[in-house]
Amino acid sequence: MQDWLRAIARRVWLNPALLTILGTLGSLLLSLALYYLLLRGAGSALGARGIIFAVLVPLLTAAPLFAILGRMVRALSSLKRDYENAVARDSLTSCLNSTLFSSAVDAYPTLTGSREGRRRGAFLVIDVDHLGMINRSVGHRAGDRALRIIAEIIRASVRSDDVVGRLGGGQFGVFLPGATRENAERVAERIRAAVSEARYRPGGRDWRLNVSVGAVLFEQEIEYDRLVLEAELTLQKAKQKGRNRVEYTELRPGFPTSRPSLH
Repeated sequence: MQDWLRAIARRVWLNPALLTILGTLGSLLLSLALYYLLLRGAGSALGARGIIFAVLVPLLTAAPLFAILGRMVRALSSLKRDYENAVARDSLTSCLNSTLFSSAVDAYPTLTGSREGRRRGAFLVIDVDHLGMINRSVGHRAGDRALRIIAEIIRASVRSDDVVGRLGGGQFGVFLPGATRENAERVAERIRAAVSEARYRPGGRDWRLNVSVGAVLFEQEIEYDRLVLEAELTLQKAKQKGRNRVEYTELRPGFPTSRPSLH
């Protein structure tokens, strides 16, 4: 019941027109009630002029004030959303930053109300091949443009429920909750192929972009840090086998879900 009332109050507060109407009606009823009580205490009848006065005052004062307040609330809400988006997103690629990405993956069962996404799915670490060479050969601005192109391809290749983040440098992470091996293979290969076919011409000359992908397939709950570790180890296999390829690791039920002790 409290959640329902809170949701209604939030909707009213964030809707300038509704806030103006309800605020004005509330002020009108309060004005009439006060006027009635004052006249009643003085032993006078509630005359027509008094009613008109009690109605006009809130209409002429409360309505403009609530209209201004509503616009201010909407503007502040918009600024808050812009700020939260700027804090959560990587400024270069518009993907979630590494901190928010890890939090989103960890919070996935809470966000969906189901733990299915943590029991089975896939986790990809995507690394831009030879990003350092791009930066040295055509400049960091061209390298940044390559990252933006690849980020757009990744976001266009996944479902709306999937989570995409920039881990840092030329690395991106993709969490595919509930994905089967076939789903994960299709997404990973789609990203790899689309990047290879992307049009990228820094300085007016063609330059082929490539990515290597380390994919972890799991069927049990597993910590975020362990997912990243296993995906990066798998990514190294893709690098060692010539880059521009996808390598997979399957974590079967019973696989240790926490990092082994170094002692």
